[in-house]
Amino acid sequence: MDDPQVAQICDAVTILVEAGVLDYNGHVSCRVAGGGYLINSGPSNRRAMTPRQVTHVGAGGEVLEGDRPPNEAPLHTAIYRARPDVVAVVHGHPRWSTLFTATETPLPVVMPQGSLVPDLPVYPSSHSISAPDRGAAVAGLLGRAPGILLRAHGSVLVGSGLPEAVCRAIYLEQNAERAYRGAMLGAIRPIPEGEVEEYRKTLASATLYEKCWNFHSPGGGRDVR
Repeated sequence: MDDPQVAQICDAVTILVEAGVLDYNGHVSCRVAGGGYLINSGPSNRRAMTPRQVTHVGAGGEVLEGDRPPNEAPLHTAIYRARPDVVAVVHGHPRWSTLFTATETPLPVVMPQGSLVPDLPVYPSSHSISAPDRGAAVAGLLGRAPGILLRAHGSVLVGSGLPEAVCRAIYLEQNAERAYRGAMLGAIRPIPEGEVEEYRKTLASATLYEKCWNFHSPGGGRDVR
């Protein structure tokens, strides 16, 4: 496959690996106009992504082109079915936010960008989301939220495009790391709710998502518009 969306999937995976959101099992997807979605394949090398490692999956979860998808492809299929507004999905196994769910510790908003991903719902199991019923359960709990945490497992962020979903995943992990490290110094003082709402309005900007994307992207990034 040789398509701008395929290249963007490769860039997104590279960005998220370097940001500590994806490891060897994470995955990124985006809808395609002809139906279904593109996703990095199950056996893809997340540290060395190429277009040949991107798979086209149909709306029902069937492979249309490419290698086998990740085992947790049902997660993506279910979210796209439940959320017509979602164009991109990121699922990773980040260190810091996962620690909060593993210990059932509330994750406070301690940086402005954290205001874009506050109070995410938590799926109560650490199971792999590798079956349609689990995918549907996660999608149902996600509701209209920008993302969901999987207890002792990882994070799932969605967006109206890959830059938004990718940057939300980065912001979540940056906020969690600051909250964890800050707690080592003393009592955490979360950003007040009124300020959280203000930041939510001012920071949810395509221009700022692009800025974050390009900062993390190798070589300064491609045009994501």
